[in-house]
Amino acid sequence: MVIEERAEPAASRMVSALRGLPARLPTRWRWRLLIAAGVAAYYLLWALTAFDKVNPTDLDIFFLPAAHIALGGRPLDVYTLRVGSLYPNANGPLGLVPVTLAAWLAQWRGWLGDPMLRRMLVFAVCAPFPLLVGWEGARAVDRFGPPLRGAARALLWLPVILSPLLWLDALYYGHIEQSMVVWLALAATRLLSDARYLRGGALLGLALLARSDTALIILALGLTLLVWRRWRGALLTALAAGATLLLGLTPFLLADGHDVVFSLFTFRGALPVGGGDLWSLNGSAMFIAVAQRFDALFTLLFAALLILLAHAAHPRLDLNMPDIYGLLALASFCFALLIKTLWPYYFLESALFATVWALAAMPRRAGEPGGVSRREWLAWAALWLAPLAISACAIISEAGLEANSYNGWIQPWIQVNIVCEVVTLLILVVALVGVRLARGTSAHGSADAPRGILPESASSAVIEG
Repeated sequence: MVIEERAEPAASRMVSALRGLPARLPTRWRWRLLIAAGVAAYYLLWALTAFDKVNPTDLDIFFLPAAHIALGGRPLDVYTLRVGSLYPNANGPLGLVPVTLAAWLAQWRGWLGDPMLRRMLVFAVCAPFPLLVGWEGARAVDRFGPPLRGAARALLWLPVILSPLLWLDALYYGHIEQSMVVWLALAATRLLSDARYLRGGALLGLALLARSDTALIILALGLTLLVWRRWRGALLTALAAGATLLLGLTPFLLADGHDVVFSLFTFRGALPVGGGDLWSLNGSAMFIAVAQRFDALFTLLFAALLILLAHAAHPRLDLNMPDIYGLLALASFCFALLIKTLWPYYFLESALFATVWALAAMPRRAGEPGGVSRREWLAWAALWLAPLAISACAIISEAGLEANSYNGWIQPWIQVNIVCEVVTLLILVVALVGVRLARGTSAHGSADAPRGILPESASSAVIEG
């Protein structure tokens, strides 16, 4: 008796082939597939969180209506928007670009009238920015020690791209431009450390076109260049940033100068002092009047003082050290500390800079297994108190506003918030000028290293410009 051999079904052969595919792929392609799957999962996470039921945010009240004006054929009139009789769209034009793209997609799909579906598209369009922050953070880690490989390198991204403040910022307040600012600032810092002043300055100008508090980041980087007497580098950076800012604003100023000036420059002076930060320490009429008119000036002056004190206490602090990100975190924190009205999303930039700082300061030795001392590991662990404390400030301030249904600050949350901010400020200062001593001087450069990265007399082939 002959037993007839049956052919294996085509579907079964296909499944077997797919199962064996990963084993046959080169390691490089397996990693690429894994990265693609991780990015897809991250996009899905943002898309799913867009369906949470929240009250209308700045995205719904200001940014999408401004994008609707742009979609109506008047992109240079986005600053004619008024909510009520006073409130304009007070964010820079660069932050409106991804929102306008998402609004165009929503209009094309017929979703512009659905708050959740249009929010999902905004989140999908803006999801790359936290990933870009993570990418710059990983590059920062590579700059200050032996590169990490495999799973260890992938884990570097998680504290950045999964920060809860990203969702607090985007979902509950509708701001998506802050991670864009941090990405541009990190890239600019890297370029400036390589003496590519024009490119770095241009990126800072772009960041300033997204958010005005980028001025604090520029202040920290600019003063660092001046402290190290890189006069030409500071000048080129300022010129490139100013030219980029002017180039971005000129079309809007020519089309509607009055509304642009009001929305981006003079409108803030009419806002009342809302509290939640150090301006809440004194309720006298004169103190409140100063806060209402000069809060931005005091913020810049206080930040400049802290930056210079940090350089005095940390003489080796420079663009080629992980601690430069701590300086950016400290400068950005001043915005939440002294702006006339505190909102919890103001802490995001400082928290991301502090996270990159902690990652970049990871103690490592090239070719020296076990060469990192216990003291260095303890110092690095203590450094994580900085991003954790900043995140705690944001969460506590959110709880304080929620306790009064977002109708302003009430006691005892005002006092709790101020204590939290002051403690966090002390943590940042101590971490910047104190933990470096415990970390030692051999981890990231020598104490005998020349002051600065490149002398001003370096050839033009090295220094861009």
